[in-house]
Amino acid sequence: MFGERQRLFDSCKEDPSLIFTYIKQGRYSDVEDLIMNNIVSINLLDSVGNDVMTRLLKVKQYNVVMNLMKKKNWNVNNQNIEGNTFAHILACDNSVMAVKVAEHLKKKSNYIPNIKNNNGDTALDLALRNNHLCLAFKILEDKRFNSISMLSFKNLFNVTVTNKLYGKYSKISNLEIIVDNLEKKDLDKELRDLIRFIRNNMEAIKNTILNNRTVILDNLINNTI
Repeated sequence: MFGERQRLFDSCKEDPSLIFTYIKQGRYSDVEDLIMNNIVSINLLDSVGNDVMTRLLKVKQYNVVMNLMKKKNWNVNNQNIEGNTFAHILACDNSVMAVKVAEHLKKKSNYIPNIKNNNGDTALDLALRNNHLCLAFKILEDKRFNSISMLSFKNLFNVTVTNKLYGKYSKISNLEIIVDNLEKKDLDKELRDLIRFIRNNMEAIKNTILNNRTVILDNLINNTI
């Protein structure tokens, strides 16, 4: 066993890119061992700019990912050739485990949640596009996140308040969570004024939701874009 482990270490010292082959082969314990023992850099990139952590996330190795997130030298903000970070890839994952990974991600002091990919999307934008509300709220709760445009807010509102999948009280709860988080952030004037208006008229807005008249608030938001 020791001889096999040493051969593994020696081969990857000579050619670190073998680690991506091991990920393809499903040798995840070996991959974790190589990273934890600093045989291969956690920041090693594949041919399209994905680091080891992103590759492991893509194959849903959540426990390995959460263990390796303890590495202080991980460049959590690395962007691949499409401009996507680890967080962007995570935002496309609708699983329960993805939310747990997001909780660990928030604890990384060097994590920047405001990064946009080549299409101008933040991780929040992708989470909303994939209807991943739990992860979207995790991003909103992060005090460092303030890169939300009026269009992003409209998408957030459509997914959480006008969406027919939610009942009246869930819609109200979602709106309160959004306002509670956004009013603490450094937003542009247009969005800041809208959030202030919603806060100052929250009781009236709740009544419109209870009476299935969210179109009134929806029109207000549309008219500000």
